[in-house]
Amino acid sequence: MERRAKIINKKKSTTNTGTRQATKEAKQKVAEHLEYMENPHITDIIALIQPLYDFDVRDLIEKELKRKARYIMSTFKDSNKVRIYFSDNDGVYINVDKTQDLVELSKVNRQLSVKYSGLNAAIKKVQGKIRKIVDKFRKNKHRRA
Repeated sequence: MERRAKIINKKKSTTNTGTRQATKEAKQKVAEHLEYMENPHITDIIALIQPLYDFDVRDLIEKELKRKARYIMSTFKDSNKVRIYFSDNDGVYINVDKTQDLVELSKVNRQLSVKYSGLNAAIKKVQGKIRKIVDKFRKNKHRRA
């Protein structure tokens, strides 16, 4: 429990107002350029935002190690190829097969529900766009015939 408190406190203390401001500026800069770029490549976005950030190498190493650790934890799956471990967003991984803690399971469930809702909304948006394009194509095809 003591380690968890340290992780939470560390997370809060590393929040940097300057970084938030740079992120707002970066988002605004990207938004301005998106008007002229239909399908931008990641390298285009990086070129736009790189001047706004001053990186700390130690932070970058820590972030990359956390990313790799999260990836590794996501690869542990049961016989049905369903993940076993899920983060509770405080850096603690919950083994959903073994835990009896309803609070922890509720945290994981809430997190997954939010992701599920967001993904479903995005899927519906893309499917709607596909239908719209296909319908338009069909109408144009009938007009030519």
